[in-house]
Amino acid sequence: MAEQVPGWLQTSWPLLLALLLLALLIFWRRPLLEAWRRWRTRRCLDRLGLEQIHNLSCPDGLGNRFVIDRLLLRHDGITLLKYKQYPGRIFCADHIDQWTQMLGQKSYKFDNPLFELDFQVKAIQSCIPGVEVDGYLFFDHQAEFPKGHPQRVIHPQALPEALIRNDRHKARPEVMKAWRKLKTLAGSR
Repeated sequence: MAEQVPGWLQTSWPLLLALLLLALLIFWRRPLLEAWRRWRTRRCLDRLGLEQIHNLSCPDGLGNRFVIDRLLLRHDGITLLKYKQYPGRIFCADHIDQWTQMLGQKSYKFDNPLFELDFQVKAIQSCIPGVEVDGYLFFDHQAEFPKGHPQRVIHPQALPEALIRNDRHKARPEVMKAWRKLKTLAGSR
């Protein structure tokens, strides 16, 4: 004897099929969205400065080394850029020891990255005295700052004009000399 299909299932199967297809689409789309976000961030970062040096190994002055994410050549100096991948809401300030990342209802503390940024800027300045060196923390599209952020924290929607690449400016000679020295350091790793 054949079993009969319940009446609600006979009339609801197109809706159930549509929900299943939607769930599969969302599941498959997530990696595509992540790839799109990574591409957008990389594209934004690659358009900064006149030139860039990536992953420069630099002496810390104590016999060790650290790696600088990205150096940018500007017409009047050099900018150190540290890329921070912290999605969610970030609560931060210049002179507090720890910042907070909120993901949903959970909060996570992390050390204020501006302190490390300052240390790295000073290390680069000691390698190329007489040239202006500054630094920024770059947070990608996934970070929000509901209470604001320090000036040295940037994101794709708020980039300092001095960092945006343009053809109107050429680097000053003393800056180019320092840049070539840093490129030599990067090549000697």
